[in-house]
Amino acid sequence: MSSAEERGKRLGFLIASLEMSSEQREALLSLLPEMTEAQLEELTDVLEASYLQAATADVDKKFAQEIKNVEEKYEQTVHDINTNTNKELDSIA
Repeated sequence: MSSAEERGKRLGFLIASLEMSSEQREALLSLLPEMTEAQLEELTDVLEASYLQAATADVDKKFAQEIKNVEEKYEQTVHDINTNTNKELDSIA
């Protein structure tokens, strides 16, 4: 399979996965034959980045929540250690 075929299949998949009306999709498809190789490559790259961003948005949210949970646990642990240390120091004095 040639690289043009592969790009064509990839571009077709990306266009099919876009959330747009059928009229918008048809308008986009009608522009493709007029585009240069460089323009097709750039369009493919933009659509691929958009697709990947949308596909990983849920994972990003989960990861951000996990980081927040770890930070909160860390802050609570530091607070507990400081409280216990102060109690120990108070008992010495």
